[in-house]
Amino acid sequence: MTVTVFKYRLDRRARITTWCVVGAVAVVLALMWSLSPGGYLPAWCTSVAVAAGTLTLLSVPRSIRITKEAVEIRCVVEITHIPYNHLRSIRRVERGDLRRFFPTFASLGVGGYFGYWLDGKSWDLVKVYASSWQGLVMIEDIYEQRYLVSADDPEKLIDTVNKHLKIIY
Repeated sequence: MTVTVFKYRLDRRARITTWCVVGAVAVVLALMWSLSPGGYLPAWCTSVAVAAGTLTLLSVPRSIRITKEAVEIRCVVEITHIPYNHLRSIRRVERGDLRRFFPTFASLGVGGYFGYWLDGKSWDLVKVYASSWQGLVMIEDIYEQRYLVSADDPEKLIDTVNKHLKIIY
């Protein structure tokens, strides 16, 4: 079988959030540089903003690849590799099922929704790689690590993974 790729496309809300945050940070930094008599505080804040922005940018999810061996969630720098023999379940999740999810170390729409979210029901951390809150799929491995991903066609994602599982087992 060939490699199947599911691209991430930011929804409107995430695009607006991203541009508003970038614009607000730029305005605050510009005001600090123009109103501050010395250069120490604006330089320090600019360094922190650039570092935080770069770290956020490096973690933005780009695509989900379904290969012969594994499900790969690809970010700008990081690749989460889930081999099929480590896969416990893959299922569709509705937005209403996430009412008890709380961001712990996560992006709240800047470049998408990614990072670690606390599941208030089971008190477990869930690693989220979503570009929107539509078409959500929960992937759980044998180590009880859960991954929440979004796809334009979640049923096709689940069917493709299940086809690979049938071939292997």
